[in-house]
Amino acid sequence: MCLWLLGKDEVKLMSIKIYTKTKHHKSKQHTYIARMYGVIEGPVKDMLLHFPKEFTFLRHESKRSLRPSAKDKK
Repeated sequence: MCLWLLGKDEVKLMSIKIYTKTKHHKSKQHTYIARMYGVIEGPVKDMLLHFPKEFTFLRHESKRSLRPSAKDKK
């Protein structure tokens, strides 16, 4: 699936992969239960920036936000 991002001066193309993934979880009876999950792969920063309503379920932290600030280092 490809999404066209329309900016003020430019048009960008962002590709997103949407598919299902099966994971097997061990039960108490020592058998495995297959569970299917929906997966969305794409540039998270761009998805949140351009489509905030559609991706409100995402919580995203970048490595930059996790680093200590320069004020705290001094």
